Amino acid sequence: MVVTTDAVGARRLWGTFDDVSDGLFAQFRDVHYAQDRGIPLEDLEAEVEEYLAVHADQSKVLQKANVYRLVVTRGQIGVDPNDWFADKLNHGHILRKLTKGSFYAEKLDRGTWLDEAAAGPLAEGTAWFDQARDIGMSSTPKAGVDLGHISPGWENMFSGGLLGLIDQAHRAKDALGDQATQEQLDFYEAVEIVYNASIAFANRMADLAEDMAASDLGNAERLAQVASSLRRVPAHAPETFHQVLQFTWLMHELIEMEGEDVRSMGQFDRILYPYYRADIESGRLNKEQAKELIKFYWFKWYSRTQGAENGKNFVFGGQAADGSILENDLTYVALEAFDELCVPDPKLSVRYLPEHSDKLYERVADMVRRGRNSFVLMNDAVAVEALVKRGKPVEDARTYLPIGCYEPAVDGKEAACTMNTTVNLAKPVELALNDGVDPLSGKQIGPHTGDPRQFETFDQVMNAYLEQLDFILTTTSKYIADGEQHWPDINPSPLIGGTIDDCLARGKDVGQGGPVYNTVGFVGAGLANAADSLASLKQTVFETEQFSFGEVLDAISVDFEGHENMRQHLLNRVPKWGTNNSEVDGIARQVADHFSDKVHSFTNGRGGGSQAALFTLTFALAGGKGTGALPDGRKARESLAPGVGASYGQDRKGVTALIDSVSKLDFTQTPNGSVLDVTLHPTAIAGEEGLQAFVGLIKTFFEEGGYAIQFNVFDVETLRDAQRHPEKYASLQIRVTGWSVYFTTLSREAQDQFIGRLAHGA
Repeated sequence: MVVTTDAVGARRLWGTFDDVSDGLFAQFRDVHYAQDRGIPLEDLEAEVEEYLAVHADQSKVLQKANVYRLVVTRGQIGVDPNDWFADKLNHGHILRKLTKGSFYAEKLDRGTWLDEAAAGPLAEGTAWFDQARDIGMSSTPKAGVDLGHISPGWENMFSGGLLGLIDQAHRAKDALGDQATQEQLDFYEAVEIVYNASIAFANRMADLAEDMAASDLGNAERLAQVASSLRRVPAHAPETFHQVLQFTWLMHELIEMEGEDVRSMGQFDRILYPYYRADIESGRLNKEQAKELIKFYWFKWYSRTQGAENGKNFVFGGQAADGSILENDLTYVALEAFDELCVPDPKLSVRYLPEHSDKLYERVADMVRRGRNSFVLMNDAVAVEALVKRGKPVEDARTYLPIGCYEPAVDGKEAACTMNTTVNLAKPVELALNDGVDPLSGKQIGPHTGDPRQFETFDQVMNAYLEQLDFILTTTSKYIADGEQHWPDINPSPLIGGTIDDCLARGKDVGQGGPVYNTVGFVGAGLANAADSLASLKQTVFETEQFSFGEVLDAISVDFEGHENMRQHLLNRVPKWGTNNSEVDGIARQVADHFSDKVHSFTNGRGGGSQAALFTLTFALAGGKGTGALPDGRKARESLAPGVGASYGQDRKGVTALIDSVSKLDFTQTPNGSVLDVTLHPTAIAGEEGLQAFVGLIKTFFEEGGYAIQFNVFDVETLRDAQRHPEKYASLQIRVTGWSVYFTTLSREAQDQFIGRLAHGA
């Protein structure tokens, strides 16, 4: 590493990112802790064991709060003198292992809190979810509780710092007076414990940074500024751009360490803009310095994933609660920083309204076509309307954040649990064609809906399909609601609970229904496979009578072995979803509407509603492995279709026809999100003319009512060459599903899947 110094050896304060980035890339693999600033991990684990043994009768929320206190006040810490942001704590994932991991099952001769619930009161539901996963029917977190899709109330934290949240807790407790339950009192006490401990942790880091500055003259100025920020945040409201970035990063690390996956870092150009603007106007920073801070900040997320995992979501554009359009200097400074970084993580969401400038469309489209494809583009009008339909006031709906990938939740007011379950929409086809039996496992899974060989009309097929789908959804909803009843005993979350509107006022944690909105996400995957299969039966069995029902059933029962002519007909001679065929599109719409209506009829275990979504993420492969051959010509165990798009190789009439099909869905009925994956050849969007065509494509999708869209821009030969010569393509980014990774980090199976998307057009 080369860092320029002046005559007395002091390193430059600014313009150092490129010099130190290699070291920063390894910061989470090669961590240096100050040995005299805390106790070794083994001793820390022993202290935690002792505390839990002595306080076995304490409520779970207080146990967790005090374990958190021990970890952040006693664990070893470290500060990187080349970094603008301090964070390192040798916590050994103790809290996550206590609630969800296997560490304490071995160390303490007992199960984790999640294990205890799954093996005890939630055993029946856990068995259902395990079986559903094994047969590719659905994917649901253990015990049915989604603990990994949430965003804290960033602006609540910023308004008065953690001391302000403690003050709010005191006032809320006093307002309850003698009416406060023991659960509420324990929650308030836990909030105060974790926030005071977090402040103490920041001060420990500040002490270390100051001591390092005294002996590291080359980095003294940066270390002094880091220490100054840590003295201010998270205890108090941030005042500068550097402080607010440090605040968000530190709380992200602490919340994730405590046991939740923070899946949105807030609306970047709205909540951070006042601090940026104040620094620019006062002269504390210029735009280049602000951009460099953003690079250091975002590079931490990239260092975490190394370009091989799901990243964190930062959202731009859209609108404020009053409907005013968000687009400012910080929008473009941040996009420029991301462009120059050229890394797949973090991931950026851009919310669009017709009022947004062409400049924003063109800037993002140009980045995507040049390989910066870590973007999802969202139609704000549709997303907001979908939330309003579910009872959210428009002012709240306008402040939604895409949680995880593209699943909206109201900023600071909602525990959305957007990935409680992913349901394979093609699985009910299998069950309907086998009287409720899963053909690969031979198990009776669904209800008896009759021998399909006796069906005389397509309506009978569709009715059997919908009955099987309803059974899956209803059973899943029941067991998710059961699981959520035990959330407070599985993973109490005072650190994040105290940041959410109404949790403090009610004295209820996020798992107790404390937020204003408490929702559960039902994701429908494989829509194309379901629609194509049903359409194939409708045409070939009931309309043209090309095949008898028995012939089709016999062929799929043996995975089309000996029936290749039939399979080719089903694949290539029957209209498909994504080709703008009205009959198939009507079937897809019927499936999607029924799915959404059924999901929206459920009440969850926290007293809130359930919300429908249509996308697949990694379930396309996992669900496909448990799904047998289908009447659309798909062979057993092959991947399901991506997002709401066509099955692989079936979008043969081009992207316009694909958009025309997809836009026939009512996306105001998918308040939990949806996405269309589109692959474009580089030559189609090259040059200024190509850029305008690209922008026009995006606008057309939005104008036709599409929800969200994401792109890959590559050709088959590039991907094949990358398989043969990975050393030449280390920086080739691929949009996997809801995030981007380096192509060369994917398994051969996943690489082949991407190549398969284009092979029909090669």
